[in-house]
Amino acid sequence: MSDGDEAVRPTAQQPSTGPLTVQVRTIALSCLAIVSLMTAVIHFAVSGEHFQEYWVFGVFMLVTAWLQLTWTVAAVTRPSRLLLWSGIILNSGIVGVYVVTRTVGDVIGPTPHDVEPFGFGDGLCTVFEALVVLGCAWLLIDKADRPVRREERFTAPATAGALSVLLLSVALVHGGPEMVMSGSNMTGGTTVAQQAAHNNTNHMTMQMGSAKSSIRLANDTRAGDITMPNPNMQMAAGMQMANAAPCTTTPTAAQQRAAVRLVNVSWKDAQKYRSLAAAKAAGYVPITPSGFPVVHYVNPTYLTNTINGGRVIDPRQPQSLVYANTPRGAVLAATMYITSPLHGATPQPGGCLTQWHVHTNLCLKGITVVGLVSSADPTCPAGSSNYVTPAMMHVWYVPIPGGPTAVDAPDRQVVRAAERVSAPANGTA
Repeated sequence: MSDGDEAVRPTAQQPSTGPLTVQVRTIALSCLAIVSLMTAVIHFAVSGEHFQEYWVFGVFMLVTAWLQLTWTVAAVTRPSRLLLWSGIILNSGIVGVYVVTRTVGDVIGPTPHDVEPFGFGDGLCTVFEALVVLGCAWLLIDKADRPVRREERFTAPATAGALSVLLLSVALVHGGPEMVMSGSNMTGGTTVAQQAAHNNTNHMTMQMGSAKSSIRLANDTRAGDITMPNPNMQMAAGMQMANAAPCTTTPTAAQQRAAVRLVNVSWKDAQKYRSLAAAKAAGYVPITPSGFPVVHYVNPTYLTNTINGGRVIDPRQPQSLVYANTPRGAVLAATMYITSPLHGATPQPGGCLTQWHVHTNLCLKGITVVGLVSSADPTCPAGSSNYVTPAMMHVWYVPIPGGPTAVDAPDRQVVRAAERVSAPANGTA
């Protein structure tokens, strides 16, 4: 073993008299190993979502996680100066990638130059990595060392471990960008995390009446795979399916291809509307209050065209766009197709993969929503009326539960999902 390695390797000493002791450097390295382990856990947790976004991103996350886990083990079993230098280089590189993607934007991938959002989970991971860099640098530079009582050896690592696990738990529950799904309540008190676990256990099989479907269809959006809509999971108060009879028929191969085509074409034609300014310039106006978590925009011209007999599903001229207000600005969350009033056509190119819903509790003044009726407030504001809306169908571009053709989702889920995707700089919708 070289003299350099001896200078780094922690050694326990036993004086001729007095208690057993251990070097401070041993404790410091143990704490760094714990912090490095937390970064590996976070990268393992987000690798799946990054694979859905772009395979290179997923590979990067997995390789990073395994390198950090390997470094953790080596820090405990084979400490050396080379190990400390590798800790600095590895984690500095990862921090550098994070800074670039949060300032300049993605260098490669499906949406180059889009600035990635900041979230608690990824921010915490970066702080942990910076701590590893600083800790390794300190161990390389500071040659001084001192012994402490062996029974005190576990105090600092235990504290570091407890604090790290607490912060990691908060990150996972918080569900920041590209972390786990939001824990918002769904109908029946089921959380998104519980639903996701149920879906994974059943290989994404969804129950609808007496029919089962394990359909999962890849597409070009970041909303995940297309699956059979589950109204029981997504229907909120004041919503109901446009057709009272449950749609449970397994889609044909042609309908599955049509659903994928609808989602892909809708996403392609909606790219220009990722810019809120472009949507406004095209004539879209908010019909729900600006500044709310989720804001619906309608293009009166396109809606009028539909009322006058034009196409109901026209990706080039969608009647409505849905934006989610995130801490970094508005994010295009969905295209929403609207049929004409008085039971207009509700085409289902994807069969039961493409289903329509209506709202029964909205107070409308023209096409603008000005309130909601409820048991506590059963009347609408003066000048507005409550009636069943025309049927609507979403195509989602953010990863809400159920995928791109999900019936709907609570506002909180939509915002959390929007935080997980990159987007151009927008103001508040």
